[in-house]
Amino acid sequence: MKTKAFEYSKKTLTFLDILGFERIVSRSENNPELVGKIVNILARSKNIASSNLNAKLTILKVNPQEYTYRAFSDTSIISGPYSSDDDMSFLSMWVMYYQYFMWKEESAFIRGAAVYGDMYQDQEIVFGPALIDAYHLESQETKASWPRVLIGDSLLNKLSKEERERAFYEFLRRGDDNLVYLDYLRELFHLLSLAENKKIIGERQEDFGEPIKLFEDHKKAILGQVNTTSKQGDRNQHKKIIGKYVELSNYHNATIDNLRHVIEGLLSNPAIIRAVFDDHLASFTSKQSGSKYDTEYSAEEHPDQADMLNIICAVTNVIIRDRQEENITLQEALNDVCLEMPKELSILDVGLQKALIDTNSLSQLAA
Repeated sequence: MKTKAFEYSKKTLTFLDILGFERIVSRSENNPELVGKIVNILARSKNIASSNLNAKLTILKVNPQEYTYRAFSDTSIISGPYSSDDDMSFLSMWVMYYQYFMWKEESAFIRGAAVYGDMYQDQEIVFGPALIDAYHLESQETKASWPRVLIGDSLLNKLSKEERERAFYEFLRRGDDNLVYLDYLRELFHLLSLAENKKIIGERQEDFGEPIKLFEDHKKAILGQVNTTSKQGDRNQHKKIIGKYVELSNYHNATIDNLRHVIEGLLSNPAIIRAVFDDHLASFTSKQSGSKYDTEYSAEEHPDQADMLNIICAVTNVIIRDRQEENITLQEALNDVCLEMPKELSILDVGLQKALIDTNSLSQLAA
């Protein structure tokens, strides 16, 4: 009788966990209320993660059913094929959704790592070098210590040149420590800025609200966690956790500062607005694959250029939406865009400024 042959297969694998979960569990003994809260968080985590695999995708050529989701305690693992560059887009979208709804609804922040490599999985078992690589990348204190999802070189190197450029344009960022991570705030802002985002994220489009509210909600979740943490545990323990939220706040503020810097540049040189808008309009009407502004720079080296396009698209959408509510034609709305752009950019800038976090006061709690 032949023994069944088992072998690894090449997969993308993302390893995620909830920041501070161990601390929450350590306080749950003899505390039924806290146990109930943990159950609710984990149940919601599973629901959010599973629903992402059932997303209605009409642009990406990906079959979500080819992906597998596993959960143990606060750890979530998603694995799937890498047949084309669309798989990277789907993976980033899945993780971004998960991050967003966890901090939006549960004030829980996610950290983790995504890699590509050998693994074995069936209905009950998951193991392999890829899982070990993802775990080590995520768990090293100097790497994913604050809530971010790192992208391993094994996965990054799978991207084609074109996809790598697009990925850094939309959802990847290289940090000061030279590590690449999923820039989820910028990714969410990007989705909000796309005129055709309904085609990408389907019926869940309305879940995101407005760009400014995105940052307001993120700020509220961070401060809520800091407030809760500062009242619990011994001082040395909560100083360490608050330090992670200080780093997260720095990321929050840096994202806003980058956007505000771009807005300042656009307001000081309105000709850029006209040039970029006209080029994108020409690209749209001629059904070309993209704008020259999408390809004449490296988004990995100059992410502010990508932010410029996102901001112009976001504000354009606001102006067009308002004009359509006035029952005028789309072309009439487009003609008003450049005239209204400076005013709307100023409104966006004020809203972003209000969403900044006072990191000095947080740093004092972590000192």
